[in-house]
Amino acid sequence: MYPWRRILIPTDFSTASEWAFDDAIRTAASTNAELLILHIRMTRISAPEELRFPAGDAVYDYAEKQELENLRERVRRANSNVATRLIVRRAPDPGDEIGRTARSENADLIIIPTHARHHVAHLIIGSTTWRVITDPPAPVLAVRYGIRKRSGFKRIVVPVHLQQTSKAAADLAAAIVKREGGEVHFLIVCSDAERSAADSKVDAVASRLGISAKKAVITGDNVERAVIRYVGESNADAVFVNAQREIGAVKQEIIRHISTPVMIVPAVNQS
Repeated sequence: MYPWRRILIPTDFSTASEWAFDDAIRTAASTNAELLILHIRMTRISAPEELRFPAGDAVYDYAEKQELENLRERVRRANSNVATRLIVRRAPDPGDEIGRTARSENADLIIIPTHARHHVAHLIIGSTTWRVITDPPAPVLAVRYGIRKRSGFKRIVVPVHLQQTSKAAADLAAAIVKREGGEVHFLIVCSDAERSAADSKVDAVASRLGISAKKAVITGDNVERAVIRYVGESNADAVFVNAQREIGAVKQEIIRHISTPVMIVPAVNQS
């Protein structure tokens, strides 16, 4: 899973995709990973071999070559030596194809843009994002269009639940800060009656990982609001959450509204 070796970034060459691409450059450079740029030529559901926007292959080839050069220019402007490779697929369902490509390429990380609340963008920015993060084959970094750029994962917030059994998000956060420096904040939102148990839970997680972590125990019943507020007040660079098949309503709202990238980490990595 980490350090990253191959990072997959699906793109429709839109403004929002370019926004996420800048994060992909920085993330790939941190571990000398190869950046796999996936472009999906959309086909019809009723006829998977028929392009939804008919044009000769030469037209698609030319457009993709031009856009790839634009993205590589962004790499050069970032003074980075990140290796890039374009992957082109045909598929009626981009969400499924992103998962298939990530598996076939043994991607360690998927970076995908997500829209701001009222931002209207191509299919790959909206419903496709949810398809990818619901059951990801590798960690997924969801980058909301328009948020402030970060220079790295120096301050990571990991929300923890008292009954939580998955350890993937905490494990990945710890691995990153051990290698790159920085700090992890373990955050629990609980009732007054649960405060003592919450303190013990956070201490146990930090002790298991062998890291010095900041503990944040907040009393309240609105988890989404508490997480978003804490991330803003602590100037966090990312939030790491566990992927457990279905993405619940709270996590969906956090991903939609939070001002930092969100890393969705599956319990089992298949790369």
